[in-house]
Amino acid sequence: MFDILKKKWIFFGIAIVLSLISIVSLIFQGFNLDTDFSGGIALTYEINGEFTTGDITSLVNDAIEGKKASSIQKAGSDVIVKVGYDKNMTDDERAEFSASVKESLTTALEGRFGAPVVDNENQNTEAAAEATAAPETTAAPDVAAAAEATALPSATPDSLEATSRGTLTSGVRLKSLDDISPSSGQELARSAMWMALLACAGILIYVTIRFEFTSGCVAIIALVHDVLILLGVYSLFRISVNINFIAAVLTVLGYSINNTIVIMDRIRENTRHSRKETYGEIANNSIWQTMTRSINTTITTLLTIGMVYIIGVSAIKAFALPIIIGIVVGFFSSVFVTGPLWATWRDSAVKAKKANSASKAGAKKSK
Repeated sequence: MFDILKKKWIFFGIAIVLSLISIVSLIFQGFNLDTDFSGGIALTYEINGEFTTGDITSLVNDAIEGKKASSIQKAGSDVIVKVGYDKNMTDDERAEFSASVKESLTTALEGRFGAPVVDNENQNTEAAAEATAAPETTAAPDVAAAAEATALPSATPDSLEATSRGTLTSGVRLKSLDDISPSSGQELARSAMWMALLACAGILIYVTIRFEFTSGCVAIIALVHDVLILLGVYSLFRISVNINFIAAVLTVLGYSINNTIVIMDRIRENTRHSRKETYGEIANNSIWQTMTRSINTTITTLLTIGMVYIIGVSAIKAFALPIIIGIVVGFFSSVFVTGPLWATWRDSAVKAKKANSASKAGAKKSK
């Protein structure tokens, strides 16, 4: 049986290096904040034709000079493009920026997929029914409305807004343009931070009551390690951070503690029945006694969330990816960090107690 405790400093070193890389990235690079936090505009286009997110990304980045989309999400035939505002923009500058981005993106997408052509047959039928139900309406406006409904739209951004009704048969049209305020996302981030702190405090209290204070501290250290590395991965690889990420982080906090609690429970049972085993031996035996359970739960959960990530739409993938990272990191910290850290902490406490007793005994003899 592999002795994890003998290699504990290797695992501690891996955890420390990954944590330091995450901290450095967070300090000097920060996050790639989505418009949920930075503020910006969200444009929803309907495209009649085959396309991938990569196709849209290259078109968008070429169309917006000196600016990149914070996120691009595909949902069926729709694509949602989010572009963040620059800091310290005034209201007038934001309005001008929004109009410029709208015109540039629409022109670029129409150049790739064509101007919108809409089938207004259903809309004309409804108009005819309304005309029959209301005979007092004059004929001239009905004729004008029918002519306007059957006319092909032009290739301007304003015409795209006019084609929001009816079925798009070819080309691309703008379905909506939303202005996103950063205040709601920032308020959610503050709430999530407080919830995470309260969750950690609750876990510390529960584990201390159920097990001991040392186990509670070790569990919190492991949780901080997991979340820190998750944040570092998003910062280092410039993955867009949106509201889904906040929900995923809170989910990881709840999941990561599971394996740690199982190992701590086995450590408590083995400590009660131990005779001559050291804390290191108790921790190593406890880890291996629960290893099958830890591996099985991790793999089954990864298979499930992995399939969600593979077949899900962009919004679902944005939620699933941080959970996948958190599960992997949580397994590492629960198995290779918490047990060895607990044993090291207890050994240090015993050594300190013996040293204190020896110093007191020496002081009495000197008197």
